[in-house]
Amino acid sequence: MTHAMALLLKHELVADEKYQSFTQQCTRCRQQLQQTELSFLSPPSQRSQCRYFNIERLIDWATKILESPVDTIVELLPNIESSVLHQKLKDKLGWLINYQESLSIWKLMVKMTRTVETQLKNCGLNEQSSSFLNLQQLSMGTNSLVNFQLKITEYLRIESSKIQSGQTILATSDVIESLFGKYKQFSARCPLKQIGQMILSISLSTMKLTGSVVKLALETVRYLDLEAWSLEVFGRSMLSKRKTVFFASNDDTETA
Repeated sequence: MTHAMALLLKHELVADEKYQSFTQQCTRCRQQLQQTELSFLSPPSQRSQCRYFNIERLIDWATKILESPVDTIVELLPNIESSVLHQKLKDKLGWLINYQESLSIWKLMVKMTRTVETQLKNCGLNEQSSSFLNLQQLSMGTNSLVNFQLKITEYLRIESSKIQSGQTILATSDVIESLFGKYKQFSARCPLKQIGQMILSISLSTMKLTGSVVKLALETVRYLDLEAWSLEVFGRSMLSKRKTVFFASNDDTETA
């Protein structure tokens, strides 16, 4: 579901010249504001991949800049003369005015996708999913929003038609992907990449480690038994084998 909503947004906005111009302006604005006294107003960096998963970052930034009182920014930069600062803000951020109307439309599009995601991530996907969602109040008055709503509804209709009556299935793999993301963080510490003992970190990520849990584990399971079990299940690691080959002592000297 998360990927599907991002793809719907992508298909809608890739063809939107106004949105493409907006993202290009954001990139240019970030380059102009970095290393200046206005750097704290810079737009968030855009991801090179999967950027349509979190486009609200740019939209929220632009909306907040437009809604922020100039006096607040003036107070944050007391060392710059007020008239000079006003001119700088106009030069660097004045272009946002041209996108004010479009920003409200894009924001509602994102709200639609997030409404669908929230509903289905909590309740799952079933044959009644499309009827549960009420996006009508978000799309009234704008043809582009109505068309976008129809695309979401059609997607849900197609997906729910594949599900048997009375069955509810998971609508997203976010949790699984999150667990594998945590596993990648743990495994990144390994000098040689392989699926071995570190795979156990996945199960650890699903529980809350407390002092009492760790104490119970240490008192219940001996390290020697754990080591023997690990060797039987996973075998010797690549690093252990490498050390045997490349770092084995070749002399007769014994360590005292």
